[in-house]
Amino acid sequence: MPTTAMTCILFEGPLDEAAEFYTSLVPDSEILNIDPWPEGSDHAGEPLVVDFTVAGARYQLIAGGPDVALTQLVSIKLEVDDQAEVDRLWDALVADGGEPSRCGWLTDKYGLSWQLVPRGFTELMATTDADLKERLFKAMLTMNKLEMPVFEAIAAGEA
Repeated sequence: MPTTAMTCILFEGPLDEAAEFYTSLVPDSEILNIDPWPEGSDHAGEPLVVDFTVAGARYQLIAGGPDVALTQLVSIKLEVDDQAEVDRLWDALVADGGEPSRCGWLTDKYGLSWQLVPRGFTELMATTDADLKERLFKAMLTMNKLEMPVFEAIAAGEA
């Protein structure tokens, strides 16, 4: 069997609920496995480990207890097709207690950090035009949610 890799995240909260939420948002996502705490433990029957995919990438949530705090040191970056998808995911992830941050980052209601990037921005930033790249970057620094129409206007010389 080939070696596999996944990102493991120590997580405080309802592991199965969080994984169900994440997999419901993004195509090509699914819960692969839920392992409960063993019988006889204080948390018997509750999820100890949840394996899932988001957009085909593998993740594992591990019950971390109350001393575990998620930070932006770990985030899930989604590069999406268009502004409508950025908007849909942004709204869903900041709902019910999530918090927007800067430059396309946010923290969801469970405390996990995400980056939402329109694919067009990535393509524009691949330019060899240093002036355009600098103007795009400076615009990004002023934003919470990334706004593709602003980047397109900059690239067209309209902003």
